[in-house]
Amino acid sequence: MDSREVVLEIRDISKSFPNVKALDRVSMDVHAGEVVALCGENGAGKSTLMKIISAVYHPDKTGGRIFYKGKQVNYTSPIEAKNDGIVLIFQELSLVKQLSVAENIYLGSLPYDRGKGVNWKRMHGDAKRVLGLLGCHINERMMVDKLPIAQQQMVEIARAIALDAKVLILDEPTSSLTDVEKQNLFRVIRELQKKGVATIYISHKLDEVFDISDRVVVLRDGKNVGDVVTKDVSVEDVVEMMIGRSIGNYYHKKADNYVGKEVLRVENLGIDHLFSNVSFSIREGDVLGLYGLVGAGRSEIVETIFGIRQPTEGKIYVDGKPVRISKAGVAVRHNIGLVPEDRKEKGLVLGMECQRNIALGDLRRVCRNGLIDMNKVTALFQEYQEKLTILTPSAKQEVRLLSGGNQQKVVIAKWLATQPKLLILDEPTRGIDVGSKAEIHKMIAEFAESGMAVMIISSEMPEIIGVSTRLITVAEGRITGELQGVEINEKNIMDAIALH
Repeated sequence: MDSREVVLEIRDISKSFPNVKALDRVSMDVHAGEVVALCGENGAGKSTLMKIISAVYHPDKTGGRIFYKGKQVNYTSPIEAKNDGIVLIFQELSLVKQLSVAENIYLGSLPYDRGKGVNWKRMHGDAKRVLGLLGCHINERMMVDKLPIAQQQMVEIARAIALDAKVLILDEPTSSLTDVEKQNLFRVIRELQKKGVATIYISHKLDEVFDISDRVVVLRDGKNVGDVVTKDVSVEDVVEMMIGRSIGNYYHKKADNYVGKEVLRVENLGIDHLFSNVSFSIREGDVLGLYGLVGAGRSEIVETIFGIRQPTEGKIYVDGKPVRISKAGVAVRHNIGLVPEDRKEKGLVLGMECQRNIALGDLRRVCRNGLIDMNKVTALFQEYQEKLTILTPSAKQEVRLLSGGNQQKVVIAKWLATQPKLLILDEPTRGIDVGSKAEIHKMIAEFAESGMAVMIISSEMPEIIGVSTRLITVAEGRITGELQGVEINEKNIMDAIALH
């Protein structure tokens, strides 16, 4: 039993939304100086519970209670909870992109001098100090919209540290971070532990959970199904608690090694200052992995193939013929689909129905005499709902209300509906629970076995090793290695990206 002070107590908290009970009498304790990992599939209730703790949501009036530092609390707003020392960092970034880094860090708590207004010098100095604690070399005066998403995530984390939190809640904090940035974050969390700060850490990356946490609390279907000391259990134990079954051997299922004719070839492709001299080909039945650290140029390469960016050098061939892909629509006409890294910003229309999102990939399939035929739209949705097991109460459900895993399936369905010869998947399982990851890995193998060429970018080494039949490594904008079969292992990959 942990002898440290219980700083936060959750007792029998429930939360209902229309047609769904998100939480059902959930209880948990968090001690001062402890890191508690909160695990569960998408839709298990993790984020809902954290939003109740931080007063974004209010629980059902069923007798549930929250105690903070031994006293029952009923916060009316997130600002009230934050001012009391409970700080939630959302998975979806909540930065104001038109403000500077320093302004975002101290938004809502800007330092004022009586009669003089904001003390800008103090704010910039404090922001620089906090960023330094994270090992983050960002100019505190820079506008947030000029930063890549990984650095925006660090600014979000810096905000929590600056607020002197007593309970720090981190929801998928490393989803966009490099390994170096992740280790800096873990170092800061451990330093905060020594100061008595309690951390609730939500992540689908179980290697992180076992690296940073003292205890694991597992939710499934809105109920607490496990509360265990991390060192006393295995990854497999936690996974089985999360999904209620063993995930079996298909978590890293590879495609059978069938390879047909060439679908795509790029020769000496490059964009000034981003990447250069990139050459590779991909054939029917290939699952070609693209691995490198964040910022290595991976996404820029596939965005160029898809017509989002224009190359300054090199050639692209489709089915052996040279092509100029001037925009995404041209890529679609050449039977190329791209599932983007950021599904919510670039892959979905969140306020639109599931069925309409799927139809967006190729409106020609659902039109009759120049008009959209809703019967065709619904039939298309039903086809892919069955194929991909998309869990939604209705074809007309707004896609924003689906779990992350089901949102990702909608994006994949949209591109499958275009009947691509080449499907590019950029971070296809980011922010997705273990069970949904396994399903998507299985899908990738099935796509390849059906003769499709598949290209996958992933920052998770076990995933890229597990699904790729061939692997290209990228560092500093150039290809540093090509591996296949048994050559695809951690040592070879690390050697390749180290530019040896």
